[in-house]
Amino acid sequence: MVFSYDEYEEDIYEDYNELIEEEKISKREALARNFYDYDMLAKKSETDKAMIFVIFSEIAVSHVKILHSFKDYLEKNLTELDFKIIQQENKLTPQQYSDLASRKERVLQKLKNMSLDYFPRACWYYVELVEEVQKFINNFKLENENTDSIVTTVLQRFGRDCENTKSEKFIVYTTLAENLYNQGLTGVDGIEDVKHVLQSFSFKDVSDEQLTEEEQEKLADRIKSVLSNLSRST
Repeated sequence: MVFSYDEYEEDIYEDYNELIEEEKISKREALARNFYDYDMLAKKSETDKAMIFVIFSEIAVSHVKILHSFKDYLEKNLTELDFKIIQQENKLTPQQYSDLASRKERVLQKLKNMSLDYFPRACWYYVELVEEVQKFINNFKLENENTDSIVTTVLQRFGRDCENTKSEKFIVYTTLAENLYNQGLTGVDGIEDVKHVLQSFSFKDVSDEQLTEEEQEKLADRIKSVLSNLSRST
């Protein structure tokens, strides 16, 4: 398979976004799975390697964090790129060659400033999952006048994530509970189950997962607050 300069970028981003939209997975998991598909192509030539590693590095630096080992791998391969060989391979126009070299330098600098993730399992980050659950709930309300099934629908959508880590489970349930309270939906089916899950929260459940200490404390405060609000409304 042969890719041109523009085709690499178009195809990689298309595959990456398709994984996110169709399989409903986190950006981190989509990046890992997409990179696996292209990693072998990087061995075809120095030009292919440069295009693949620059593009995936640009995607990586758009995320909240980066897995420390993946960051090291990207930096190592970017640093080792030989642009004299790329020039000799003559697969790029002079403009593309110059553009790729500039992009490589820019993304290397951005990688150095990325927040690191040491949790090995592919998962959602705190802010990203809160936003994703909120977006899903907003779309549900726009499309459905009857909200009786909101709890079941939300938990079905994020069922895989709730089973992935306890952090993700409590983020999903907390964001759902906050929306039920804020929108006056404290009488819908399933709300007691949501409350029961949140009442079981303990710091030790999430202490060795992907959340920072600050995020753990923020989540705990949100859980305490929404349970207090729900108890007063029922």
